[in-house]
Amino acid sequence: MNLNNKIIVHAYKFNGVLYRTWEFPEVIKETDTYICVDLKNTHVITTNDESKRFFHSRLTRPTIWFFFKHEWYNMIVSKKDRKFYYYINIASPFLWEDETIKYIDFDLDYRVPDAKSNRINLLDQDEFEEHILKYQYPPKLVAKIKKIQQEVLQKFKQKEFDQYLNYDLIYRQDK
Repeated sequence: MNLNNKIIVHAYKFNGVLYRTWEFPEVIKETDTYICVDLKNTHVITTNDESKRFFHSRLTRPTIWFFFKHEWYNMIVSKKDRKFYYYINIASPFLWEDETIKYIDFDLDYRVPDAKSNRINLLDQDEFEEHILKYQYPPKLVAKIKKIQQEVLQKFKQKEFDQYLNYDLIYRQDK
């Protein structure tokens, strides 16, 4: 993958339906463990009209997104006013295909409302529970997702996510 390439990101549901697309984020960093993309000015299209977040929009605030090569989550870091916050999305490891990052979203997200706080909030537990039945998640998958939830909480407590609060990558958007 080349730096400064404009790519596409596709998020799928477990049944294979494409429900959200990010058009043309820019690859700004790649390491052995992750790919980081710049989301500022990215066009977001949600195609699932059943979603409570059915919308078309453009991201305007400085935001970067880390796709981990071997983890069952990805992480979005954003700057709003003078605060940084981040989301951790429980998701399948991504697949790189046709200049597109593709992954399955398992609905569960953790939000850290201020990167300097010790507070983490679980989001969309009800949606996850609904989709276990709707999409017939296999028991092994549900167990894996619950294990990942515990890993994320442990990493948060140990401040392992702090290493991804790369302010230089975010501030580059303000230049």
